[in-house]
Amino acid sequence: MLGTDEGEGTGVDEGTGYGWFHDSRVGRLTLTGVIAFLVYALVVWNLPASSVRNDLRPGVDRVVQTMAIYQQWSVFAPNPTTMSIAVEADIHMASGEVIRHTFPDGGDLFGAYREYRWRKWERRVRLDSYDHLWRPTAQWLAAQYADDGTVERVVLIRHFSETPTPGRDDEREWNSFEFYDYDVPPEEAG
Repeated sequence: MLGTDEGEGTGVDEGTGYGWFHDSRVGRLTLTGVIAFLVYALVVWNLPASSVRNDLRPGVDRVVQTMAIYQQWSVFAPNPTTMSIAVEADIHMASGEVIRHTFPDGGDLFGAYREYRWRKWERRVRLDSYDHLWRPTAQWLAAQYADDGTVERVVLIRHFSETPTPGRDDEREWNSFEFYDYDVPPEEAG
């Protein structure tokens, strides 16, 4: 029973069975070791650029990437990013219709959780160094719109704009270009 109304016990009922990690010395040591390694991995990951960081990062890279606990602080001071970039896709249907696909925007309550992963993906797919994602993305989009008719072509579009200086009323000017064009083969067209 929880509580110490009459000054007895530790506040934990011995019969609750919290699991092996709580009930055994080996379990507690294992859990402590895992937590300590994760803290170490995050500290190493966030070290300033140096030879020490370069030497230590390979030992934690796989864990940090697999658990998706990596971080980058490049949006913050002293050098915040000066460019805003977005990705959209034009879905060209056999009927001649072109459907503009935009990636999900979050709702007011839980939308940020859903939107976060989409934004992470969008930041990757827009980069030339992630060009291996372009074809699978276009194929996935073609499959998403197959119920609307026959998809003939998917075009990925990159939009970019200089980020206005905070506190000024500068008008944002967007530029766009098509960075990947996928002609859907008949067997995938739907």
